[in-house]
Amino acid sequence: MLIAPVEVAKRIGLWILGLCVIVFFYGLGKLELFGAPHELPLTALDRAIPFVPWTVWLYGTITWASLAAWLTVRERADAARLMSAIAVASAACALVFVVWPTTFPRGLYPLPDGLDPRTLAELTELRDDDSPSNCFPSLHVALAWGIALTWSSWLRPRALGALPLLWAVVVSVTTITTKQHYVIDVPAGMAVGVLAFWAARKIIPSARATPFFLRIGERLEPRWEAHRGRLAKLRETVEAGQWSLDEIDWPEGPLPPLDPTLVRLINELIYVEEIAGLNFSILSRASASEDLRVLYHLFAVEEKRHADGLRKVLELHEAPLRPPGLGNSMVLDEFDALDPESVGDIYLIATANPVFETMLDAGTVPFLRTHPALKSDWFEDFVKRITRDEAAHMAVNWMVIREAGERYAGLRGLRLLLNPSILRGMIAVPFMSLDVYSLAHRLGYRFETLLPAFGKLWRLHRRYGELRSFPLWWVFRLFTAAGAVATFVTAGLVRMGLLFVRFWTAFTSVTDLFARLAWGRGLLSKRGLPAPDRATS
Repeated sequence: MLIAPVEVAKRIGLWILGLCVIVFFYGLGKLELFGAPHELPLTALDRAIPFVPWTVWLYGTITWASLAAWLTVRERADAARLMSAIAVASAACALVFVVWPTTFPRGLYPLPDGLDPRTLAELTELRDDDSPSNCFPSLHVALAWGIALTWSSWLRPRALGALPLLWAVVVSVTTITTKQHYVIDVPAGMAVGVLAFWAARKIIPSARATPFFLRIGERLEPRWEAHRGRLAKLRETVEAGQWSLDEIDWPEGPLPPLDPTLVRLINELIYVEEIAGLNFSILSRASASEDLRVLYHLFAVEEKRHADGLRKVLELHEAPLRPPGLGNSMVLDEFDALDPESVGDIYLIATANPVFETMLDAGTVPFLRTHPALKSDWFEDFVKRITRDEAAHMAVNWMVIREAGERYAGLRGLRLLLNPSILRGMIAVPFMSLDVYSLAHRLGYRFETLLPAFGKLWRLHRRYGELRSFPLWWVFRLFTAAGAVATFVTAGLVRMGLLFVRFWTAFTSVTDLFARLAWGRGLLSKRGLPAPDRATS
């Protein structure tokens, strides 16, 4: 099975993250917070098993075996279970190391003369780096069994699942033959590894990579009587106000060519609209209320219409349809992980949509309607329809968020912050912003026009008191604050002539190329989106 380049990169990133988790808990276990480590008596079996220096090479395979496990992951849920097993095994061992540290008398087993120089160097480095204060249970064995059991669960054909288990047995033996551990450390480590495997399956119980504490099957249902009434009326209004692209008095083409930078900007906005539509589709599937389900479905249709309208603009100007930039590609790829039955994903999407629509309304949409190449009655009509649609989107989402703020206030809402999608979004959104606003600025957009929108979002909890103690909203407030600071600094650098816009637009060209190489054309077809022109893909 061939793996796309971006999948290889993500799996290597997860492997590195897993190593960081191990190192963190390993370092925690070396602190010796409760006194000096205890030396256990050597049993007859400990003394009978010889010191076999060359087995250090098998002992050290855990790093690369874990990479092999990550590279063969089949599904996101498998990856989530593997990371959970690594974290649980590391944390459980670290807890014992801190409370009851143990040491092994390695001085009884000096490195023999005549060893192969490389083996001697490897053993010397191991003994120097791996202090003997965290022997029981063996973290090495715990990780080997936690990884092996999880790894074997997805290998196909089933017979291949025996290979990771055989490897775990070998690693377990080498912890004794390298005289890093007592014999008793091995079964204790195996027990922790089995516990980690069991816990990982409990944490990620379904085919979705959603932790059990977020996948509670809660569906969107308005609880406030006032909101039920407003949603019913809003549904009637939205259904009556549906429109088609044919209603716009489009001009006869072809129209004059557009600036290539403007073409890139419009293309990025097309994908922003498509992403909003995909978000609304998830919220529609997550809704128990018929009014809410229908509204979100209509909103998804509207966002698709907005994107198609922008494609029509490009068509009239005989401009190419381009693939998405890095930021939009990362977000489009993220839809594989979003779960309509995850309370974390539902409220993350519901909160993110109005925040980004506020920024869109304050930024690029007003800018496009005044751009000389687009300023016209027909484009003004198109933008007015978009703005009217998005006013309804905002109204519904704020109702959902306010009720979520009341339901998940304070400590109860902290679990929503344990959603991995938040971290992935924090990585993607800056690239989305760079893709859009660096292009807009090169066309004459002024960053200062965003500051009022940032201020509006920052003060929103004064209008909606339920947001004051809603932890997820505070994440977005921090995002808003960071965006405001970045905008203020960027505007200042522009005034001083220290921000070279051409450099940033050239940089986005590089990230665009990276996105094409990483995802190719398959990402758009997977999302059911039109393929870009071949000349630009």
